[in-house]
Amino acid sequence: MINIQDIIPFMKDGWVAMDENGYYRYFLRKPFIDKEHKVWRTDISCDTCSLKCFDIPLADDWTKSLLKVGGK
Repeated sequence: MINIQDIIPFMKDGWVAMDENGYYRYFLRKPFIDKEHKVWRTDISCDTCSLKCFDIPLADDWTKSLLKVGGK
């Protein structure tokens, strides 16, 4: 397993969050929770990238998993 904090320094500026199903995704723009589907999303479908290739431990609460990547 790899901690999400160990991957973040290698990512472009954006956002990372875990969906209710336990999968982490990277977003270019700040996502919001889609309560119906229990996932984080943006209004632009090509704005996200799956991080399924990494074995990242689950967050305690997926609704509080949003992390800012880069930026000030």
